[in-house]
Amino acid sequence: MYICKMGRHKIMLYSPVISSRLRYVAMQMVSMIPGTDLILSSDKEEALSAPYPLLNYSHERFDGAVNILPDGLCEETGVRDIDAKPVSFNGNTVLFASQGDDDMGFDPFAASFYMLSRYEEYLPARKDIHGRFQWKNSMVSRYGLEEEPLVDQWAAKLRKALVKHYPAVSFPEREFRIIPTIDIDIPWAYRNRSFWRTLGGFARSASKADTAAMMERCRVIFMGKKDPFDTYEYIEQIHRQSGIQAVFFFAAGRYSKYDKSASLSNPAYRQMIKNISSENRWGIHPSYRSYGDPALLKEECEVLAEITGCYPVRSRNHYLRFSFPDSCRMLEATGIKEDYTLGWAEMTGFRAGTCTPFRFYDLEKEEAGSLVLYPFQIMDGTLCDYMKLSPARAKVQALDIAARVRCAGGTLITLWHNESLSESGRWKNWKNVYIDLIRTVSRWKEK
Repeated sequence: MYICKMGRHKIMLYSPVISSRLRYVAMQMVSMIPGTDLILSSDKEEALSAPYPLLNYSHERFDGAVNILPDGLCEETGVRDIDAKPVSFNGNTVLFASQGDDDMGFDPFAASFYMLSRYEEYLPARKDIHGRFQWKNSMVSRYGLEEEPLVDQWAAKLRKALVKHYPAVSFPEREFRIIPTIDIDIPWAYRNRSFWRTLGGFARSASKADTAAMMERCRVIFMGKKDPFDTYEYIEQIHRQSGIQAVFFFAAGRYSKYDKSASLSNPAYRQMIKNISSENRWGIHPSYRSYGDPALLKEECEVLAEITGCYPVRSRNHYLRFSFPDSCRMLEATGIKEDYTLGWAEMTGFRAGTCTPFRFYDLEKEEAGSLVLYPFQIMDGTLCDYMKLSPARAKVQALDIAARVRCAGGTLITLWHNESLSESGRWKNWKNVYIDLIRTVSRWKEK
């Protein structure tokens, strides 16, 4: 009988071939089972004699082990058009169902690799006007699975199989985590803008006969009223009261059609960045123009480093522009360690089928990268602009997704903007959506 003596369990994974794909996905999946260390072996005798729980990933059957029939995806190289059609097995949705007798009923490593590598995003697909892979073209959209953290569920199923075959094994529960993130696309609605941008703002309001906007702009600029987008102290107060630390992403680009932030040479913006970054985790929000431009991305990182005194190691691309593998390679080459872009603009849920951070895998090079991807599940603009939900319905939707993350023991990552707590314009009555979400999930974490 296997007995753990050191507080952590060693798990042996046997496969005749330990491919780069298998090593990558097995390490990720076992990391979702707390208190475990993975040993991989292609030596059958070593595996059978090891004093650890054994995952047998081969076409042979080993008595006492957790036997998993390989589908073959983890032994392949390159990308092909795969019909990854989900099926129901013992109450779970799975991919790559087994064609023979094993203990899982599907290949959890192939299924998880397909999701985490973003395999389908390497295949030809129509992109939107911003060059983004669209939710409607994804496998989970076709089968209505976008709100299921599939990979986390498969890791739980693997854990259950280990406990069943090795009753002496027990694992601690996964810890539910929360990472609120705030994108600062437009630091102020009216204040600290150049003369020409201010004049243009007045002109746009006048052309639309929007006297309310003109009056508010006047009150902010000339009468000392607080700028409606200046919600930073309030945001930090919400997080402090809830015992949660957020990550702020600072827009870093020059003014353009899709980049509306203040310039990084603006003294007020520089001071704001210094103040927030000194008290919070932070990262760069690369400009729309820097997408696909390594030199410009490097330049934006260096300016932020000069302002804060630290080179940025976290990133989220503006407009969620992201493509595999190019975006990951560019971020790695620039010195970014963590990226928070992975999610859909159009829909809440799990783009990579997981609520657990994971390493990028380069399907063209067939190797794991150094960049860690932090997938988000809920964005304010998704709820309001794409899904067209009322604040009341948005609150229900956000809490439903959060509950799914909590059930999986994953990491809830939200994406909000300073302006969406302004209670102005289209964000009227939206402040409480965020407040109630953060306060509710913080109570969950305490239990």
